[in-house]
Amino acid sequence: MPTAKLSEVDIYYNRKGKGELSYVFCHGLGGNSIRFEKEEMEWYSEIFDVVSWDNRGLGRSGFSKKYSLPLYAKDLNDLLDLLSIDKAVIFGVSWGGVLTQRFAIDYPERCHAIILDSTSSEVNRVASERWYQRGQGAYHRDSTVEEDHRESYVAQCRAVAALREHSLTMALNKVNVPALIVGGGKDEVAGAAGSVILSRNLPNSQLHIFQEAGHGTYSLEREGFRDLLLRFAESNSLL
Repeated sequence: MPTAKLSEVDIYYNRKGKGELSYVFCHGLGGNSIRFEKEEMEWYSEIFDVVSWDNRGLGRSGFSKKYSLPLYAKDLNDLLDLLSIDKAVIFGVSWGGVLTQRFAIDYPERCHAIILDSTSSEVNRVASERWYQRGQGAYHRDSTVEEDHRESYVAQCRAVAALREHSLTMALNKVNVPALIVGGGKDEVAGAAGSVILSRNLPNSQLHIFQEAGHGTYSLEREGFRDLLLRFAESNSLL
């Protein structure tokens, strides 16, 4: 199991493919990259130098005493350093999309492009309270969140909840790299409205809503998303 020994934490990663363009997959909240590796990585590796990784405190990565959105983004930056990847296409789904936004704001020079799937840069009061309570629920006795992963899971829930008071929206106009934004018209987790907000605030973006899709279009609309991805990459001279 490949592990990157960073300054504060050990980060699991998987790298496959011989393409010249690096493509980094950032998983959803409280999750890991196992499903992507099993169901998606083979296809991506035929085209890209593809990297999947697990956030600190989750999946196969090590644990830490500190968790925050900027730290998750720094972990990705440090991982790219270790892998000698100067720039990459960064893909993020759901929470991974929030992380990708933070990464692009903090490290724009590392991004050939970003792809944001089923995510947003801000939340309203109701959603903020729901995400906070979801995090608190991890401490309940009957929670299904593994104890070893609890602190990172809670930190991610709180980071999403905090987007009400500390949204990323106003900082997005500084991100000038090409951005592909995709969402599902029937997404009951993030909603398609978040994708619209992103498209209005990222200056070099294109938006596509899969009207019949739910949360996570890269998987639910696999064929359509992959076609869209390749056309996006080609139109921006990345492939």
